[in-house]
Amino acid sequence: MTTPCEVQLYAADAKAADKVARLIESNTRRLEKKYNFFSDDSLIAKINNREQAIVNIDKETHHVLSLVRTLSATTQGSFDITVGTLKQCAKLTTVAKIEACRARLKPFIGADKWRLTENSINFSNAYVKLDLGGVIKEFAVDQAGEIAKNENMAALINFGGDIYVNGNKPDGSPFNVAIKNPKNPQENIAILQLSNQGLTTSAHYERSTLVEGKSYSHIINSNSSNSNSTNANSSNTNDKKKHDDKASNTSAILSATVISHSVLTSGIYSTSLMVNSNLVIEGDINVVMIDEELRLHQNIF
Repeated sequence: MTTPCEVQLYAADAKAADKVARLIESNTRRLEKKYNFFSDDSLIAKINNREQAIVNIDKETHHVLSLVRTLSATTQGSFDITVGTLKQCAKLTTVAKIEACRARLKPFIGADKWRLTENSINFSNAYVKLDLGGVIKEFAVDQAGEIAKNENMAALINFGGDIYVNGNKPDGSPFNVAIKNPKNPQENIAILQLSNQGLTTSAHYERSTLVEGKSYSHIINSNSSNSNSTNANSSNTNDKKKHDDKASNTSAILSATVISHSVLTSGIYSTSLMVNSNLVIEGDINVVMIDEELRLHQNIF
């Protein structure tokens, strides 16, 4: 992973902790090699560089893509792994060329451009490329949590801010996890307590590219040519999933943190909220969004 990875394990002895740490590292490196978008030797490269519309896939890949398809369907198109098709546009050197490239490729992306069968993935066109960059790191953290859980070991796994907590600390207390100030990532703006939960935070400040004065975020919105375009509404109301709207709802969202039963679920929703902050999220999922005035909009009470 091209990001700092931290694993905190609470074990009876160092030998047991070392065993789990090695299992987590080995599995993470395996997933990185298998699904690296930028490696010509990866499985995802073979899928994207296919010569036929139908590509056979293994059970693990089918499982990952099934999870992604199910969760993506609940985001109203805000999360779409086919936006990898647009990544080639980022290599261009002018805004005009980037926008023209995106406009040309946009008709070829979308959830309807690929489908799964029992052992294959079928594409409707030759141009669409899948990018699991917003999926595999999160999936790796979930699997790391499962490895620790199988060894009955309390753990905090943190891969570049994608965090899973298994159990509690030895004294029975939950783990404390900080949310960064999106205007100054060196500072914390809130502290959350987690136990058997996954947390992710998405924000445009994390990775962006400046071209002719225009900032292109790593979060690409398939519904808009500008990946930095986010819905300016900062509060979302829907029965149980009601964000705190005491503040004005006219400020743009700078970061979105989601807490759920898995890091993969949290990651898909936190990314989606950066595209559409009005997205209604069902189920037992907690959300904290921070607007440009550093106000918190949340459903954690």
